[in-house]
Amino acid sequence: MAEFDFDLFVIGAGSGGVRAARMSAGFGARVGIAEEYRVGGTCVIRGCVPKKLFVYAARSSPRM
Repeated sequence: MAEFDFDLFVIGAGSGGVRAARMSAGFGARVGIAEEYRVGGTCVIRGCVPKKLFVYAARSSPRM
């Protein structure tokens, strides 16, 4: 039987990839992860999350 360095190797460190890696590592798996640019992915860095923060901030600011 072949022996590997990882039990799970995740390609892409977006929100789903990071979650899968962290959950698997929490259960004792040896996990590797590959990302071309920055951990977090488009949604977390440039998309959904920043947009939601701006919307929440706009809603909670005092009206003039």
